[in-house]
Amino acid sequence: MKSPRTRTVKGTPKQGSGLSKLLIYAPIALELLSLIRRSQKKKRGKYVKARKRDRALDFLLGQARRTVGSGKRGRR
Repeated sequence: MKSPRTRTVKGTPKQGSGLSKLLIYAPIALELLSLIRRSQKKKRGKYVKARKRDRALDFLLGQARRTVGSGKRGRR
């Protein structure tokens, strides 16, 4: 006779996996990075062309914000 399959529930909660922690902290980190970048842009000035490295970083931040699901931004 087969014994019934049952799941055992452990008394202690499992620690969150690395991926779940990443999904929790990623939006917060992106917002902080965006704030830092915005403050740097204000210091630089309106008509100064950004360096290639800065443009690449801004592009990556924008893509990451869209991927994580940060709010939709309209065109100005």
